[in-house]
Amino acid sequence: MRAAAMKYRSATRQRGLSLIELMVAMVIGSFLILGVTQIFISNQKSYLFQQGQVGNQENGRFALAILTQELTKAGYRSDPSTVFANGSGQNCTFPSGTSVIAVSSTALCIRYQASNRSDVTCQGAALSETSKASITTPYDHTKTNPILVEKIAYDADSKSITCTSGGTTQALVTGVAGLRFEYGAGSGALKTVSTYSTSTNPADVIGAVRFAVLMQSPATASIRDTTAKSPALDEWNTRYGANVADSKQIYQLVQGTVMIRNQMQ
Repeated sequence: MRAAAMKYRSATRQRGLSLIELMVAMVIGSFLILGVTQIFISNQKSYLFQQGQVGNQENGRFALAILTQELTKAGYRSDPSTVFANGSGQNCTFPSGTSVIAVSSTALCIRYQASNRSDVTCQGAALSETSKASITTPYDHTKTNPILVEKIAYDADSKSITCTSGGTTQALVTGVAGLRFEYGAGSGALKTVSTYSTSTNPADVIGAVRFAVLMQSPATASIRDTTAKSPALDEWNTRYGANVADSKQIYQLVQGTVMIRNQMQ
């Protein structure tokens, strides 16, 4: 009876794992966990990188579209044979015949006439009821439609392109690390552009506006290799003598040129 009990206890003790077996299992499990974790981190970085690129592409296309749209409006008149008289708005003074004023390398003012009652400002706001009432027939060259003045500028604090219309300022495009305007001026009589610069004499008639936008991915965490440089950011800082700090995000350059309506041959 006693021998049978001892044999039973011995068999019971042999059913567990030894310390060596447990340590081996823990080592193997640790390697597996490290491998899975590394794969997860790598996939997460790849996902964030792709999301940053997609965000830049979407914002870049929108920035290109909105700037082109607003600059294309500049200089519109219901009667192209007439010229704009002296005027002012948004703290900009427009000499006769001008429709674009260079405020700085990151800000400008434009003016144009509303073409019809359904026109909207750069903020998407409808015309006032008074302005709508004054437009009796769309595109009627015999009428002097209401003149709209807008200011487009870069806000470094919010990293956005803003538009001021009326008494309000609204962000149009976010995720912008830099904005640069270059103004084309030349012979007003011949309506040609000979030079581009970041500032012009207020009396110059601007015939074209060239712009560049440095987009920055909206993510807050660092998603780029910390040892690699960003070609887009380096080009921006070199081209414009800027000192935009590298936050290790994804950067992309968007560029465009718009000829000002009725100012070019």
